[in-house]
Amino acid sequence: MKNKINQQRLYLHAIFILVILVNQPIFSELYAKNYHFSWKVDYQPILLLFYLLIIGCTYFIAFVLLNLKPAWLRIPAMIGMLFLFPLLRWFVNQPLSDWLFSNTDYPKTTSFGYIYHDNLIYSFIVLLLGLFLKFMDDWFIHERIRSALEKQNLRLELDFLKSQVNPHFLFNTLNNIQSFIVQDNKPKSIELIGRLSDFMRFALYECDEEYIDLDKEISMLKDYVELERVRCDDRVSISFVATGNFDDYSIPPLLLMPFVENAFKHGADNQLDESWINIMISLKDNKLQLKVANNFVPDEGSERPGGIGLQNVSKRLLHYFPGKHSLHAAAKDYIFEADLSINL
Repeated sequence: MKNKINQQRLYLHAIFILVILVNQPIFSELYAKNYHFSWKVDYQPILLLFYLLIIGCTYFIAFVLLNLKPAWLRIPAMIGMLFLFPLLRWFVNQPLSDWLFSNTDYPKTTSFGYIYHDNLIYSFIVLLLGLFLKFMDDWFIHERIRSALEKQNLRLELDFLKSQVNPHFLFNTLNNIQSFIVQDNKPKSIELIGRLSDFMRFALYECDEEYIDLDKEISMLKDYVELERVRCDDRVSISFVATGNFDDYSIPPLLLMPFVENAFKHGADNQLDESWINIMISLKDNKLQLKVANNFVPDEGSERPGGIGLQNVSKRLLHYFPGKHSLHAAAKDYIFEADLSINL
C-alpha cells in the first residue's frame, strides 16, 4: 500500500511540474497578440533555467520552509524568500546565463534595481505555488492514509466481532448466566445480562464513529473482563484496575481492546491452571497509560503473543497520535507485557 501511495504521489508531482513548464506558452497562446509557439524560443536554455529556478524555489518553500520547527520560524523564512527570489532570478538569468550561453534574459545594460523590482511579482507567485504544493501534497497523503485506515478499521471491527462476539463466546457467557439462574442467584444473573447487553451494543452500534468517549471504551473493557472472569472461573487470577477521570476525552474505538483480548487469547485460554492476567489503566495530566501483563505457555504451532492484532494497533497509533504515544510490547520468561502511553 505504501509503495502504491508513493507512486501515485510521484505522478501528482510530475503533473504539477508539467503545468509549470507549459503554463507560459499556453498563457501566451490565449492572450498574447501575434504569438506563435516555437520550441526553440519558448524552451530556450535561458527560459529552462528560469523554470528550473521556479520549480526549485517552489519545492524548497513547500518541503523546507513550511516544515521548519518551531512553527513561528516559517513566517520570517517566507518573508525572506519573498525578497531573495528576485536576487536569484537576476543571478540565474544574467551573470549565470551570460557565462553559460553568452546571452541574458534582460539586456545586459539593464540595471540590477530594475530586474529586482520587476521580479517581485514572481516572488508572490512562487510563494503561492509553494503553499499550494504543500497543501496538495499533505492533502493527498492524508486522504490516501485516511482511506486505507478506514478499510483497516472496518477489517479490525469485523475481526473483533469474529474473535469476541462469536458463538463460542456467547455460548459460554449464556451458559454461565443460565447456571446462576438455576442457582437462583438473580443479582449475578442480572449483572451478567446487563454487561453482555452493554458489550454487544458497543460492539455492534458504537464502533462506527472515528472517535468514541474514553469512558465508554473503559466501560466496555470492564464488561468484557467481567464476562471473561466468569467464564474462566477460579482457574485464572484476573486483576483489572482503572484510575482517573476519563470524562471529556475520546479515542478511536477498539484501540485498547486488542491488548486485553490478547491476554486472554494467548494466556488464559491456553492454560489449564496457574494463569494470571493483570490490567491497569490510568489517566493523569492528559496522559493515558495501559499496562497489560499475563503469563503464557509457548506453543510453536500458534501465533506469538501480540502478533497481528498489536501490529494493527501500532499503525492506528501512528496515524491518530503521531509523536504522542509510546508502545512497548515484549515476551520474556513466559510473561508477555504491553505498556502503552498516549498523550491525549
